[in-house]
Amino acid sequence: MSNLDGFEKIVKDKLQQQQYDYDSSQWNAIEKRLPPPKKGFPWKYIAAASTLAIGSILLWQLPNSDKQTVKTSNINVVALIDSTNISSKESVLSNSTNRLEDRIESATIIVDDHALTEIEQTIKIDKSENVDNALENEVNSQLPEDLHVSDETQETSILSEIKQGNTQTTKIIRPSAQFTITTTEACVGENLTFNSLNKVENTQYNWDFGNGETSENRSPVHSYKLPGIYYVQLKATSTKHEEIVNVSDKIAIQINPAPNVDFSWVKNTYNAVPTVEFTNHSEHADSWNWNFQNGIISDEKNPIITFKKKGFYQITLTASNVHGCVKISQQELEVVTDYNLLAPNTFTPNADGINDKFIPEALKILNVSFEMTIFDKRGLIYQSRSLSNPWAGENQRDGGFCEQGAYVWIVKYKNQQGIDQIFKGTINLLH
Repeated sequence: MSNLDGFEKIVKDKLQQQQYDYDSSQWNAIEKRLPPPKKGFPWKYIAAASTLAIGSILLWQLPNSDKQTVKTSNINVVALIDSTNISSKESVLSNSTNRLEDRIESATIIVDDHALTEIEQTIKIDKSENVDNALENEVNSQLPEDLHVSDETQETSILSEIKQGNTQTTKIIRPSAQFTITTTEACVGENLTFNSLNKVENTQYNWDFGNGETSENRSPVHSYKLPGIYYVQLKATSTKHEEIVNVSDKIAIQINPAPNVDFSWVKNTYNAVPTVEFTNHSEHADSWNWNFQNGIISDEKNPIITFKKKGFYQITLTASNVHGCVKISQQELEVVTDYNLLAPNTFTPNADGINDKFIPEALKILNVSFEMTIFDKRGLIYQSRSLSNPWAGENQRDGGFCEQGAYVWIVKYKNQQGIDQIFKGTINLLH
């Protein structure tokens, strides 16, 4: 029995050591330890059968033992990442996350927006088997050589985090580069307002006005100093994703020349009538309009105007051209004396030969056709169209002579330019 005990011990030791390869020398050693066979009892055959059974058991346990070894290694991998080697874990997570973001970025597709709209495109990462395998291989490539995850293992925390991220939806909105403009045909110096139609927040604007000038305002105001054709373009960029850019079409703007308005004047006295002669120096203009702030307007290029009352007058010249471009210039004129056709304030129609008749003295010098009318409180009492018929105090409406008092006179005539001139005043009749 001692030999049998030794044999059992050898078998037990072999099982504990898990030696699986067959070795004939070991079989011989076992055979030598056995007692010689007794006649009538086949110990040799019993030992051979036992050895064969033991070998079968060992071969049967070998696959399960391999699997257990791999699982144990994988448990060590997780334990190492989650506890002992924190810096390595963070590095792997960071690199894996960055690589994943790169993959998402490369798969992002932005659809061009249409006029007056912004199109949102949702980018989804397909969790197909190929993607999972690719991500798993990518994570393995980031791990140290002794930390590769086997196909037979459960997902590690790294792969789990990345796969969870893949189920999220990334929404990217492209800012619109569409815009409006007050007009596509303007004049030099005219202010134009550009208004972006973009409604996406966190957008950077870059306007190119085609003349070397730019703006980063959302709705800039711009003017052009020289005539010509300019091409305007807007670039809209997401401030969160600089690669998300939209560029508008180039819009042509026609800038027409505007009048260059300027004028001067000269004061003089012509036939006892004080006048102001205006000279128009405007360029690129086809029509003009003057306003002299004395009730008189003119569309002449170089008008001659008489100011009846002293004071300051704001002279306005408006010039325009065939393009519809308009320019205005203003200057201030001072008149130092009153003028009313040199008419006297009083007369005495008493037939003494001194100041017996009334007529404005300037009419005697102007040599123009005129009409003079005299009015009292009730209406017209006298009318004349000739220098030879001044007013001597008679009342043409009732006959006889007018009483002492104040009367209103009006003189109308056309100047050398054919413009109607109207003068009014008061005359006191004394007996």
